[in-house]
Amino acid sequence: MTHPDDMPLADIARRYLGQFPDLHGLARQAAGHVLRRQLGYWLDPDQVFWHEFASASSSSRTYTGWRHSGPPRRSMSLTELMTQRFSPAQQANVDELSVYGGFYRVDASHALFDERNELRLDARTVLEQFWSMDFAATYGHRLAGFRAERGEDFCVLARSRFLAAVAQAPLTKDEQRELLSASLANPQLPLSTKALRLSQADHSQSGWGRLSLGGAAARTLLLRTLKSGRCCLYLADEHASLVLLKDAVALKAWLADLAATVPGRERLVSNFVGNDLLGQSLRPRVEKYLQLLAQQTYSPTISSQALHGDLFVQLREQALDALAADAHERLTSNAQLRKAAWLSGLQTASLVLAPMSIGGWPVALTSLGVGVGCLALHVDRAINGKAGWRSAAWWAVLLDVLFILLDAALMRSAELFAPTRLPPPRTVEAPLAVAEDGWEDFMRPAVDTLLARSDQALARQEAALGALPWADASQLDEAGRYLDAFSEPYAVYRDELGYGAPAIAEYSHSPERYNNLWRGLPLGDQLAVCVARSHTLAEALEQIGVHSPVTLYRAASGIRSTGNAAFAAGRVKVGDALVSTDFTSFTENPYVLWETFNSPQVEGSGRPAFDDEAVVYVLEPGEHVRATPVAAFSSRPDEAESLMMPGRYLQVAQITPVRNARYRFVEVRLKAVAQVPAGGQVYDLRSGEVFDREVLAQRLGAADDSLMRRFFPIPT
Repeated sequence: MTHPDDMPLADIARRYLGQFPDLHGLARQAAGHVLRRQLGYWLDPDQVFWHEFASASSSSRTYTGWRHSGPPRRSMSLTELMTQRFSPAQQANVDELSVYGGFYRVDASHALFDERNELRLDARTVLEQFWSMDFAATYGHRLAGFRAERGEDFCVLARSRFLAAVAQAPLTKDEQRELLSASLANPQLPLSTKALRLSQADHSQSGWGRLSLGGAAARTLLLRTLKSGRCCLYLADEHASLVLLKDAVALKAWLADLAATVPGRERLVSNFVGNDLLGQSLRPRVEKYLQLLAQQTYSPTISSQALHGDLFVQLREQALDALAADAHERLTSNAQLRKAAWLSGLQTASLVLAPMSIGGWPVALTSLGVGVGCLALHVDRAINGKAGWRSAAWWAVLLDVLFILLDAALMRSAELFAPTRLPPPRTVEAPLAVAEDGWEDFMRPAVDTLLARSDQALARQEAALGALPWADASQLDEAGRYLDAFSEPYAVYRDELGYGAPAIAEYSHSPERYNNLWRGLPLGDQLAVCVARSHTLAEALEQIGVHSPVTLYRAASGIRSTGNAAFAAGRVKVGDALVSTDFTSFTENPYVLWETFNSPQVEGSGRPAFDDEAVVYVLEPGEHVRATPVAAFSSRPDEAESLMMPGRYLQVAQITPVRNARYRFVEVRLKAVAQVPAGGQVYDLRSGEVFDREVLAQRLGAADDSLMRRFFPIPT
């Protein structure tokens, strides 16, 4: 295990984010376990909805015996239900839960809720599992552990961001030395990671104070008057910048100018109150002061509340205290339910709960650069790709900090990056997009270029994986598996050695172990084992999420049992829809296509690499692309692979025969769609035959329809 003082700053940052007790992420993890225990397989709980209705009609076709119509009177995802729990009144009338409520795979916008969109979940059993898990207590334990084990990492990262801000600020050399001496226990440059772990004495006087407006102290606006007389304002938020102002008059003018714009005013409000629930009570007061300041009709007192001790320890304690208080407000525990039941006699008690905001980020992250504004966080977490965008943007912010420290010689490269890897570029080279007539450059042997492009693709994919859980030796069980907060094995994780996902690694080495079932080929194991294997792989892919902002490619041929002649023969036309009927691999590196067509398997067969069924699929990026980046988990990262699960729909946008002395194939350009276009024909992506749901269901086994229910649910 790497000693903390020897761990590069980049890895400290990855570990901090990977072990951060994200409330939504842990609730999703817990809710996923509830689904697996009842259904026998994992589903994304953000896509599973609990709906409550005012009325019900009996039905012999539904799992619960009841169907519903019209909008629900209350609706939330299973992830949200995990945090809020069933109300005390519902706890007292468990028998009515499945009469007036149910779990569905569609949200509240649908008109009918019946056997076509229900999930076979028993509400009583879900309620019992909630009591058994007591998520609020588990989260509190996890938060306390994070505070004890990673609190120092917060300070290390916060100090590094402060250093980067100092390096970029218009300071004189004397002012820079003054700030470093006042703010760091060891200001000697270049700094080491060990030096960044040092804290100043508890009663030391750094000269820093919280900016106060009308007596309301800001959380992340820190003020210090320099010996030169200038005011130094440190914005310890997601942007982490130093503002130098001539004097107090200039400071007031700067605040007034910022408060005069909507974005500026919102940033200042966030600096004062944060994103947690308790801080919002101060919002109206701060907004009023800022409005007066901008209008210059009244001047609230601008002052500074002195901070004692280490500046970054103060920031840490404030951030983690807010995180704990926010969790207390948002979560419902077993103890609260018992108390509510005792107070009300289990009759009409209900708990007033705050909704779990996915868009709001705690100061424990925003003060380290993980913020809503700079990370383009979208509230719709149902599309998992948004998490990937957030992670990739956060990593880009962190890289900027590291390179600033490197360029300014504030820290040595060995303290910033792992010695086995060169520092990544500040901007990853743009992904390739092949023009319609541009195959000549890619359909040739080009190993060096292939590897260089794959390295770029791997860096791009890894940037989207920052939120994966970081596991360490303390989480190992007797079988050598990493366990999560609920003592269940991680499907995907990150540790000191890299990325791990056993199912994805096995697929990359032996895809036939997964796809023979889907293709109707001989199985190497019992049918039940093969069905479970597909569910396990799907769980890993769904926990990573989708992140496909680049063009993806796929080479298919008859000799690989992946090609078809339907396009050349004209059976499949532009506008038709294709559906994936197995786990389907794509690459974001077009240089990989030549190697795929000319693989050792093909060369050993004695058959031409480009046969009559040769096809190159080109999948354009778009919001409905549902492909998971898996290169970091694969035994062949050079393939720059993304994996698409069964049941994904693609529309044919263009069909072009490509002929050359060295290669020939049909280029098929695709566009991902959320559902089958109305009136359109649907074909099997692999075979080119008309898709038949019943035939596929028989192939997968009639005794267990879980794969069909998961990937090919009955249309509503």
